[in-house]
Amino acid sequence: MIRFIQLAFLSLVMVLVSAGCTDFVEPNQLAFVIGTGIDSAGEDMLEISHQIAVPSQLSGTSKGGSGDSDSFIIISAKGKSVFEANEKVQRKLSRKLMTSHRTLIAISQDFIEKNNTQRLFDKLNRDPANNQRDNIVLIKGSAKEFMKIRHPLEQLSSIAANKELRINGMNKYSIRQFIIELTEKGTRILIPLLQSDKHDEMGKDKARLVQFAGYAVLDKDLKIKGILNEHEGTRAIWMLGKGSFLGITIPWKDGNGTVSFRLTHLERHIHSVDRHDPKQILLTVKAQAYLLDNTTPLDMSEVDNMIVLKRYLDEKIQEDFQATLNKVQQWGPDIFGIGEYLHRQHPYWWKAQKNDWDENFKNIRVSVKANIQLRSTGTSAGQLEQ
Repeated sequence: MIRFIQLAFLSLVMVLVSAGCTDFVEPNQLAFVIGTGIDSAGEDMLEISHQIAVPSQLSGTSKGGSGDSDSFIIISAKGKSVFEANEKVQRKLSRKLMTSHRTLIAISQDFIEKNNTQRLFDKLNRDPANNQRDNIVLIKGSAKEFMKIRHPLEQLSSIAANKELRINGMNKYSIRQFIIELTEKGTRILIPLLQSDKHDEMGKDKARLVQFAGYAVLDKDLKIKGILNEHEGTRAIWMLGKGSFLGITIPWKDGNGTVSFRLTHLERHIHSVDRHDPKQILLTVKAQAYLLDNTTPLDMSEVDNMIVLKRYLDEKIQEDFQATLNKVQQWGPDIFGIGEYLHRQHPYWWKAQKNDWDENFKNIRVSVKANIQLRSTGTSAGQLEQ
């Protein structure tokens, strides 16, 4: 009986000890990283700049989204790897770095051009502390300076840039998606390029907006082969299957007004023109169109005009999209995933092509076809007359 009581007491002690959280960290002992900037710092060196939120300043409702400079701090350090630079940042802080709430990783254009960018993603992919949901963008200029920007609407520039991506329908630029595309042999990467707009300084403290500066086309070594402007980039996003909605304005025939549409349910499909010939590809883009602005003389209550408008919209989209695709194809990187399609449809042919796909892609004949459904012409017929 005594032995049973001793064993029961010992078991109770072991349960109580094992239930304790010896490595638990309280929230007030954490430094929440919201954004990270990566810059080149010389040969084989990089600089990490963490944008760290100051919770006591973020919680106040009186300041709203004023972007007060006290709502975040920027801590930077240099190293030969992301891990080494992070360790140096950690030594400067009284709290433990917490990156699982990060929303944005900003890499400077200069870093991409001067460094082996593939090495950068090893820690981001290997370390379980990274959630891989944070978006990744390129920065025109210094990523560190980008992290310092005070935004007039949001309290942190990282949150502002992340919201700008999402509200413009660009939801598929996470670290996870980036790494998936990086491992594919038949797909190259298109990544948004951002910059601060110095012409839109707000208030006496010079808060700035963040704007798109284009889209960078990367080759298999993650080097920039070319920059698409905003219009070309939105077309490319649709053609590579990442678009969700789009606003478009096109001039009418002979410059007689314009028509503006909101396009939803964006789709793209890749097919072989001849199943025995992998070098002829048809890329079809589909969408549902809603006419929101009409400055042409067309009366949209007439069915014939609706048919003419639908055909003209298809023709213009095909023309513009074909020009954008040809431009990217001249550079070489296959951002559209046509190589992945050919990998599945023509596996034996693909084996001889995959190692030099950036060059071989230039010899593939890709035609663009548009099929837009005109869902609505609005609540009025022609233009309002006085």
